[in-house]
Amino acid sequence: MKKLYFLFTISFLVLISSCQKVIDLEVTDTEPKLVIEAKYDAVKEEVYVRLSKSINVFSNDGYTTLTGASVEITDGDGIVTPLVDQADGTYLLENYSPTYSAEYTMKVTVDGETYEASDVLQPVVPLDSLTTEFQPQTPFFDAGYVVYMNVTDPVGDNYYRAIKKINGEYKRELGDQFMFDDDFTEGNIQKVPLFSELYQVGDTVQIDLLSYSEKSYTYFSELRAIAGGGSSSAAPANPTSYWSKECLGHFSVFGYDTKVIVIEE
Repeated sequence: MKKLYFLFTISFLVLISSCQKVIDLEVTDTEPKLVIEAKYDAVKEEVYVRLSKSINVFSNDGYTTLTGASVEITDGDGIVTPLVDQADGTYLLENYSPTYSAEYTMKVTVDGETYEASDVLQPVVPLDSLTTEFQPQTPFFDAGYVVYMNVTDPVGDNYYRAIKKINGEYKRELGDQFMFDDDFTEGNIQKVPLFSELYQVGDTVQIDLLSYSEKSYTYFSELRAIAGGGSSSAAPANPTSYWSKECLGHFSVFGYDTKVIVIEE
């Protein structure tokens, strides 16, 4: 993960290229930080961790991955299971059966320092269905179909992330990421439109609806806002870290429901 100060540098260069005024800006160089990207995909029953070091604004070096660390996950019953070092900076555990509503703790020991983080595996909220509505052509948009997610929101706080797969290809761009909660629809049916693009007859649309904890929802919402320029801070920062010691990255545990629709007239 490149330091997010780099995003600010790009924005600053764009700004000064469009005007004549010279602005002196002090950019602070920083020491590389440990980055721990950890997730437990309960549907795949796979725990994945990637360890690396961030790079600063002025560095020409590539990312440094870290091998030889001790990485383990602890379930809600206190059972500790180690991950296997893949010798490329990643650590993997497969066929790890989930217990929903349980808290999982990730423990990473690298260079003599131990980092811990925990997250709760929320029960999966099912997608009731995917439906479409045709939108006629306007002076600003072509004609096409909007896809709607229909979800019966259970009582209690719920946090969601929708990931799209269009004609067999997952959409990874910032504008394709969609996150929402149930602040205004507590315990009711939600009909949630995916307005980022219109679809045509014959398109196959798959939606994975992830159920997050509030902690993971907050982290990824902040990350999206910062990357998209939506942060209220004067300069880009890093999202809130929930690791026990200072580092970058996050540990999330999640399940999801999947629905597929083929667009028809």
